[in-house]
Amino acid sequence: MRTLKRNISLITKVLALIVAASLPLQSLARDVDYNDQELEVYVNPGEPTQIQFPDRISGGFKKKTSVITIDKKDTDLVVFAQDALPESGEVIIVRLEDGRSYSLRIRKAGPAAARDDIVRIEDSRPAVSYGKEEDETPAYRNRNFPYAPTNVVSGLMREMILAAEFGKSSISGYRASDRYAGQIVLDDGTLRATVDKIFLGPNLWGYVLDVENLLDQTQKLNPATFRMDGTRAISARNWELAPQPKTVEQKVANQHRTKLYVVTRSKQ
Repeated sequence: MRTLKRNISLITKVLALIVAASLPLQSLARDVDYNDQELEVYVNPGEPTQIQFPDRISGGFKKKTSVITIDKKDTDLVVFAQDALPESGEVIIVRLEDGRSYSLRIRKAGPAAARDDIVRIEDSRPAVSYGKEEDETPAYRNRNFPYAPTNVVSGLMREMILAAEFGKSSISGYRASDRYAGQIVLDDGTLRATVDKIFLGPNLWGYVLDVENLLDQTQKLNPATFRMDGTRAISARNWELAPQPKTVEQKVANQHRTKLYVVTRSKQ
């Protein structure tokens, strides 16, 4: 009987050691519930990170001067980053065959965030998402869209980001105007905002602004600062800006500047 108890005790200890040893391996895989917000993925330059999606990948976007290499197969995306990946990371957009899309920010791993070996994305959203701003869509054009069309607020916002940060050449149904490019719309000693481009449509207008922090300290942006008449939505690449750069590395990182997007009702 004592021998049996000793054997059971020994087996229990061995199992505990096996479980403990397996925990670090399991921690390399991260399960994420996507909540319709930008998702951060942490990588080591030169090392692959695998991202698994809930359906087959149809395509996506990354900026022209991207330092990220992507390989896709079925529902998996393998990401490689170069050493030149900035501290703020780089955004890519991934679209699935069922119409859902994801905004991912690829960032360098570090002491505060370990490298992701595998990221598994869970998504409770329906396979095809619809725009909420139905009041902007005429009744005679009530159709199903795989993602919000450009004549609703979220659709225009998406297309402006693709045009400003990913090099998309035009937005269907809108005329791009550079007439006011460089014009200062805010300069209060703490922030300076200038017009980059304006997109003019029959029901909505979209403004792309370049915003710079003029202070020697970190500054969070207040969306209310950039409200205009008829504003429907405001978005920004970064809501927190770094201080004015003091080193070459900080200038290259460009974290004291951001793109800001404002959608308003048409003023025609």
